[in-house]
Amino acid sequence: MGKISGPGDGPVAVTGASGYIGSHVVRCLIRDGYTVHGCVRDRSRGDKTAHLLAMGEQGPGSIEIYQADLFEAEQGAYDEAFDGCAAVFHVAADLGSDPTYGKPDPQRTFDACMTSTRGVLDSARKAGSVKRVVYTSSTSAIMGLREGGKDAVGYEYKDDDWAGEGPYETIEARWTVTSPRSGKVHKLWTLDKQAYAMGKVEAEQYAYRWGAEHGIDVVSCCPCHVLGPLLAKAHNATWQLRIGRMIEGHSGHAGRPNMLWNIIDVRDIAESQLLMATSDAAVNGSRYMLAATDRSGELTVQELIDTLRQLYPEVNVAGDYEPPPTPDQPRGKCTKAIEQLGLKTHSVRDTLRDTCESLIAVVGIEPARRA
Repeated sequence: MGKISGPGDGPVAVTGASGYIGSHVVRCLIRDGYTVHGCVRDRSRGDKTAHLLAMGEQGPGSIEIYQADLFEAEQGAYDEAFDGCAAVFHVAADLGSDPTYGKPDPQRTFDACMTSTRGVLDSARKAGSVKRVVYTSSTSAIMGLREGGKDAVGYEYKDDDWAGEGPYETIEARWTVTSPRSGKVHKLWTLDKQAYAMGKVEAEQYAYRWGAEHGIDVVSCCPCHVLGPLLAKAHNATWQLRIGRMIEGHSGHAGRPNMLWNIIDVRDIAESQLLMATSDAAVNGSRYMLAATDRSGELTVQELIDTLRQLYPEVNVAGDYEPPPTPDQPRGKCTKAIEQLGLKTHSVRDTLRDTCESLIAVVGIEPARRA
C-alpha cells in the first residue's frame, strides 16, 4: 500500500513496546503526535509499562497498552491491537532476558522469530487498514560465514547479505564446512546452533513474500550491537549489561565471545523505523542494516575500554582486565539508512556516555571509583 503520511492516518501499533528498542520506537511516535497501541506480554507489570504510560502523559501523542503474547500471535493475539492501525512496528522478540518467562530453547527462539511473525502479519492483514509493517530483524540475518566457511574477518557486510557472503546457492551450503584436519563435515546452519539467525532470516524472507502477495509493504531494519539510554531497569540486558559490568570494575566479557563492537544507538534505530514507515524510498523488501556510522563505531574490546576510561577517568573501568586481540569482524555500516532515509546518527562517544549515565540513574549500578 505504501508509506504512512503521519498521525492523521490513524493509530499505529508497536509489538514488544516495553522492550529496549520498542520503548524508544514508542517514544519517537508519541513525540511526533501518533496514537500508539503498545503491545506487551503482561499489561499488569508496572516494571514494564510505567515508563510507557509516562511517555503518553507527556504527549503530544498518546499510548494505549494492549496485552498480546507473542507466542499466541497465530491465534490472533494481536487482532484487537492492530484494528484500525495504519502501520505496525513489529519489534517483539524473545531474547530470554526476563527470567520470569524461563530460559528459551532453540525451538522457542526460532518460533518467536518465524512462527510468531507469521501470526503478527496475519493480524495486520485482517485489520484491513495497515499500509506498512516495519520489522525489527537483526544483523545475525546479514552477518555470518563467508567462502569456505571462514569467519568474515575484515569483510564489510552489505544490507543485502544473508547470514554471510559467498558463492553458494543456499545458506545451508555456505554454513557446511569441512574440518581441514579430520575431513569431517560440519553442518552449522541448524536449529540447535543458529536458532536466532535462522528465525530472523526465515521471518524476513517470508515477510517480503507476504507483503508482495497482500499488497502491504514490509520493510526491515537489522540492528547490530545496540547501546544508548535505558528507559527502564528491565532494559539492562545483553550489550547494555556488559557495559554496566565494565563500569562496575569487571571485564564484562567473562564467558563471552571476543568480537568487534559494532555500535548503533537505540535512538537511531527508533528514528530509522519512523523514517522507514514514512519514506517514499522504502518499499516492500527494503532492508536496512543498523550498525556503526563509520569506523569510529567499530571498536575492539580494548578500544571500547579505553573510550570508557576517557569518558570516566575517575572510574576503574573493567578493573585489571586485559582483553586478548579482537578479531577484525563484524564490520558493516548504516550507510544505506543515512543516504536513503536521511537518518542522522549519534556519535559513539555520546552513545556510550548516555548508556552509562542511564545505567547509573535508571538501573542503579554503582561505578567502581578509583581510590
